[in-house]
Amino acid sequence: MRGIMSQFVLFIFLTALFWISVTYVSLNMQYCSAREYYAGIVRQIENSYFDSAVILDCETEAKRRGYRLSIRCYGRNDKDARVTMQYEFVFPMTQTKKCYVIDGYAR
Repeated sequence: MRGIMSQFVLFIFLTALFWISVTYVSLNMQYCSAREYYAGIVRQIENSYFDSAVILDCETEAKRRGYRLSIRCYGRNDKDARVTMQYEFVFPMTQTKKCYVIDGYAR
């Protein structure tokens, strides 16, 4: 009887470890894809010399992908911008949502 209980506890422990690992890998993949998308947006804004049409296109495309993108131009001749992107991650086991923010500048 003692052997069955120890195997059951081991099974529960390994299952919990598996779910934690899956959640970590999923979170890391989402973060990497959001970071790459963010870097592409900053590059696109800088290459267009802060064109308002390109900024508007970036905001609508980000919204379509499920990100909340905020671009605020400032400085002399509006040639600097603060770019902030928010995205949500849903934890698979508990179905809770957490909001993450990537923040930076385009110059």
